[in-house]
Amino acid sequence: MKKFRKPFKFYVMLFILSSIVIGAYTIYRMVADNIGISELYTLWFLPLFFITIYYGSDFLLDKIFNRKKKVDYEGKFLNAVGEKMRKSNEFLIEDYRRLQINYKFQESLKMAYKIYIDGEDEIFNIKKLKRKFNNGTVENRAMEYVIDYIKENEVINGKKDENTV
Repeated sequence: MKKFRKPFKFYVMLFILSSIVIGAYTIYRMVADNIGISELYTLWFLPLFFITIYYGSDFLLDKIFNRKKKVDYEGKFLNAVGEKMRKSNEFLIEDYRRLQINYKFQESLKMAYKIYIDGEDEIFNIKKLKRKFNNGTVENRAMEYVIDYIKENEVINGKKDENTV
């Protein structure tokens, strides 16, 4: 998340710097052009106006773009499974690419996530996940890691608190 608002010290320093510049300009105009202060006093509102607009726009951008982000539980699940697969050093880069573009495997991952969140039922269960791919294929080996992760993190009777969204 990008932070648009700067520290308060930044705005104070900018105000001081712009006030000094406006003050120097006022003195220059009074000396060089013989202009009275009554014609230049409106310039003194510029630093305050500029800083207010600057701070307000930063505040507004901060509110718009940094809304409370929802936690991506599915992403966390996939990262945990991927980390477990990487630690095993059983897969090559090409295997990961193949798994990434394999539609059937991606749908199986969605099914596995549903099992991870809600537990097993008639439609989504671990037995179906095991039977989806032939033995010895990359998909089957990867699905074994997914199933192991689900079994490690499941609760026998119902949902697990950490898995709920």
